[in-house]
Amino acid sequence: MNTFTSILVDVDATATAQPALERAAEIARKCGAPLRVVDVMSAPAEARRALREDLEDELMARRREKLARLAYGLRDVVAETDILSGTPADALIEDVARFGHDLLVRSHARDIAARGPNPFGPVDVQLFRRCPCPVWAVGPGSPPAHPRIVGAIDASTDDPVKQGLNRRIIELALLLARLQDGSLILLHAWQPFAERKVASHTSDHEYSAYLDSTRDRVKQDLAALAQSFGHRVAGTQFELRRGSIEHVLPEFVVAEGIDLVVMGTMGRTGIARHLRGNTVERLLDRLPCSLVAVKPATAATSMRADASA
Repeated sequence: MNTFTSILVDVDATATAQPALERAAEIARKCGAPLRVVDVMSAPAEARRALREDLEDELMARRREKLARLAYGLRDVVAETDILSGTPADALIEDVARFGHDLLVRSHARDIAARGPNPFGPVDVQLFRRCPCPVWAVGPGSPPAHPRIVGAIDASTDDPVKQGLNRRIIELALLLARLQDGSLILLHAWQPFAERKVASHTSDHEYSAYLDSTRDRVKQDLAALAQSFGHRVAGTQFELRRGSIEHVLPEFVVAEGIDLVVMGTMGRTGIARHLRGNTVERLLDRLPCSLVAVKPATAATSMRADASA
């Protein structure tokens, strides 16, 4: 991925702060990409029945006016605005398919004036599962001058789809680091296969040798992946941490003061999601930072086709 060509940003036009819009505008400015600023109106059916048509029109007009003011305040960015209707996730995914956006930015902390934690919500989860382009869920606060970015990868996978996803994660993380003048860390969490079984059926010496052998292989896998990117990963920090990604990543984010995590999601839905799980979703409530989720190329293509049908 060399750059972004069309960016969609979902905002709440009535919020007192717009962290997602700030990030999206910065990226659009650096890429020379157009920005589409939208707000999704999704009033419950009972509320729509209670509203007179003229009052609903008035609400829409106020939202449009607020959106226009937000866009007018952007510097050196070509921006258009629109009000979308319907279920938020569906409306945004349809907009991605219609206009070919290659990045969707939204805030999972819609109003940073609110106190307490701002967890990822159901709309974020639906977008992580189903949106064909990368989804950036922005946390509260102003953009850091030099963000610390982590790309969570699995360098040892033998699955061709996941190998391709590794490359998409790294490409996207490199691009975001360059556009934001940030630093990049590529993190691989590793676990020895059947560790408890091996430990209970071998001597201490054999078990230690097994761990050393596994660690050496993981180092080689990570080195080979890094080498395939050549000079492009110069200055990138590589980290191997023992443990599951669900435990390693949140601890690493807190300990290292990470601002943004880039990771992959297989985009499973329905029975497949329940049977095989979704790492991103298991991590959502444990990551105190912004998150960009990206899908494999095959999944993204299929989702675009489904959304366009």
